[in-house]
Amino acid sequence: MTIKNLNREQYLKSTSTIKHITSKEFSQQAYRYCNDYISWEDFPCLCLEENGKDVCYLFYHISKDKRYLTIDNILTPFEHRYKGYAKYLLTFLFNKFSRGSVIQRVKMFCVSSSLEFYMKLGIDFWGVNKLGQYYTEFPIPKNGIDEIRTLMKNETLKTLYNRELKAIYKKLELNGDSFDKKETLVFNRSLKLMGERYRFKELYNLIHL
Repeated sequence: MTIKNLNREQYLKSTSTIKHITSKEFSQQAYRYCNDYISWEDFPCLCLEENGKDVCYLFYHISKDKRYLTIDNILTPFEHRYKGYAKYLLTFLFNKFSRGSVIQRVKMFCVSSSLEFYMKLGIDFWGVNKLGQYYTEFPIPKNGIDEIRTLMKNETLKTLYNRELKAIYKKLELNGDSFDKKETLVFNRSLKLMGERYRFKELYNLIHL
């Protein structure tokens, strides 16, 4: 397997061959997000290639103060799923920045359909925003991706600056209260899946000490 960087034009060419409708829509959504919020020049799309085919894409960026690595989008087209490609890319990215770097933490939002994948990596979630996206963050793993489970188990958010903690809570404080009936059904299913690994109460208690 080979990992390469894709610029805007290369990404469009690569994803133009995706036939699965939902995968295609997500690839376009990721493209629009990158155009609006991320510099293609500073943070090109990471792409995993196997046997001459592009099988997984990852968008990320680093905060201006170099404190945070943010995972923006990960896309594995439907025909290439369940082969470990997304984990492979994440492992590469974490290893790239885990040592000899000032980056301290990882953060991301994910949709409900991706929760199970991230939970298998050991990731817990701190809440949900009004768009139905689930938020997580944790110290960047220094000893490989399998360290996430231990880091998450010991993670209480108390190491964050107060302003950072308040900013996180502000995005999540509605905790699903604004959802319509359909969104609430999805939220309730997600809560059942996450169980104790949905840690909004812990976040709430930190804010309201």
